[in-house]
Amino acid sequence: MSAPLTMLWLTPLAGAAACALLGSRARYAALFFSMLFAGLVAGVACGQSAGVLSVINEIGPAWAYGISYRLSADSLSLGLIALTAFLNLICVAASWELEVPAGYWACFLALASALTGVFLARDLFLFYVFWEATLIPMFFIIGLWGSSNRLHAAVKFFLFTFAGSVFMLLALLALVSAHHRVTGVWTWDLAALDASTLGSAAPLVFWGLVLGFAVKIPMFPLHTWLPDAHTEAPAAGSVMLAGVMLKMGVYGLLRVALPLFPTLSFDALPVLGGLAAFSTIYGALCAMAQTDLKRMIAYSSIAHLGFCLLGVLSRTSQGLVGGTLQLINHGLTTGALFLMVGFLYERAHKRGLSDFGDLAARAPCLTFFFGFSTLASVGLPGLNGFVGEFMALSGALAVLPILAFAGVLGVTLAAAYALPAFQAVFWAPAGPGSVSEKVVDLDLRERAVLWTLSLLMLWIGLAPKPWLAYFEPALRGLVR
Repeated sequence: MSAPLTMLWLTPLAGAAACALLGSRARYAALFFSMLFAGLVAGVACGQSAGVLSVINEIGPAWAYGISYRLSADSLSLGLIALTAFLNLICVAASWELEVPAGYWACFLALASALTGVFLARDLFLFYVFWEATLIPMFFIIGLWGSSNRLHAAVKFFLFTFAGSVFMLLALLALVSAHHRVTGVWTWDLAALDASTLGSAAPLVFWGLVLGFAVKIPMFPLHTWLPDAHTEAPAAGSVMLAGVMLKMGVYGLLRVALPLFPTLSFDALPVLGGLAAFSTIYGALCAMAQTDLKRMIAYSSIAHLGFCLLGVLSRTSQGLVGGTLQLINHGLTTGALFLMVGFLYERAHKRGLSDFGDLAARAPCLTFFFGFSTLASVGLPGLNGFVGEFMALSGALAVLPILAFAGVLGVTLAAAYALPAFQAVFWAPAGPGSVSEKVVDLDLRERAVLWTLSLLMLWIGLAPKPWLAYFEPALRGLVR
């Protein structure tokens, strides 16, 4: 295949255009292009893991001011693109029975295309363009097909994340301008840029990048857009938002901030690591206080991303690999939980903890999958969440033990909110006003979607070694 990386981001974009043109048949185009996209990603990733290609590069035309078409893919990029393709296909399958217009399907494929571009771009201007392009389809997904307060949530999501992107753009402009001032060469090539040209401005540029990435993660105290966006988005939108979009911030740290500023990033460990550790506790405490299932899972995402950050910021081998694997784990477990809340809402039009009860008797399959995903989310040994959290905390323990202890408290609190919530919805007697009688069990399509996600959780939990070995080469250069 010629230009395989270009094909990776163009295929879902072509699918989005086809969906927009086909009208009532758009769902079939969405399924076809989603499967084609997933197949292309699998082909490229398998070729790489087999040792045929360690790093794939594509360099295209150059434009003014050093801007160029420059793509590259290592195991970190391909792992996150594979997650994007997989969850996009899951979203199409999960939304299959919804009566939605063609634009719904087109937005999901356009989002997959932009996310793929973010993970492939090595020219920082191109990286910024793809980064901003992700906002547009997600804005419409929340604003057009979300719940009753969707417009407010969509605008808040856009304004917060766009504001963060402005800081990132200013930092990138400063970096490129400093390089030109010192060398006389305009370039946005990540591999060619050198932060030492910034001189005394380097800390400002570093923190500008960190601010832009922290909004997207989101890290406390820049997280306030996330609960509203998750609560109002359709279930599939929440899956892509939590499953992939939040990972962009951690990816930005791994790909841009840490390689360019290795010393500053390590010096910032007490501050950034402290915020990450606090996010694990704060997210769990907020989740504990929620009465809405979707909002509870949204706050749990803040806690889970805190674990990813603890591992990544430790700059140890086990922390980096564990934190990266936790990105995949979170996409699988939280994606499954958001889908199941969506299935509940489609049946009963409610999602409050007190709106249900005794669902285990009425919907045993839903109970099994929800319980399985909950246990994976809280880090039960043998399931995927345990591996990532354990390695991330091990990495933090090696460099700043107090951060690891704070993370352990976050793990404990996760069980304290997730298990009582599961008990209230599925095992406790139905209370006054319960809508449990409206809930029917999962159909074959829904069970197939959840079996796929659950088997992956089990696979990573029981045999994590291939997954860890896959990511390790791309992260080796970041180990301090």
